[in-house]
Amino acid sequence: MTHEDWLRSLVSPFKGDLFVDVGAHVGTWAVRATRTFRRVVAIEPHPVFNRILRTTVAMNGLHNISVVSAILSNESGEAHVSTTNSIPIRTLDSFELEPTLIKIDTEGSEFSVLQGATRTLRGKPMIVVETHSPEALVKSRMLVENQGYAIREVKLENRFGQIQSWLLCN
Repeated sequence: MTHEDWLRSLVSPFKGDLFVDVGAHVGTWAVRATRTFRRVVAIEPHPVFNRILRTTVAMNGLHNISVVSAILSNESGEAHVSTTNSIPIRTLDSFELEPTLIKIDTEGSEFSVLQGATRTLRGKPMIVVETHSPEALVKSRMLVENQGYAIREVKLENRFGQIQSWLLCN
């Protein structure tokens, strides 16, 4: 069982109107969410993973999912990934969504994603945040608590022998 499987099993209910997957990777959460959420927005900046996710969506004829190529942060802009390609940098608030559940797995930028989502969090969606450092854990936890969330922290050792923390917020 992967960490996505056991972690998703802790998110109850895993259904609703809108699931937002920030750092969707190849769509492990997002594709499954198409079965139980009315709509899914999967945000993945990495061009290869984004392409794999789009291919999976097309091959499975999934019509209730939007795949977005963007980096989420606490400000807007543009990231140049090569001399010919750039990826927009946006805040979650800029999408003006009202999610039921947000999953954030952004390999270290989770705190800046949350900073750019304060308006979105006022709607009190359930949130799952994977943190990648003790500092990000503390800062993310404080930001979410200040938004009025109750938090359950789950710590486990990953396959590389590192302790990882997830915040389950509602």
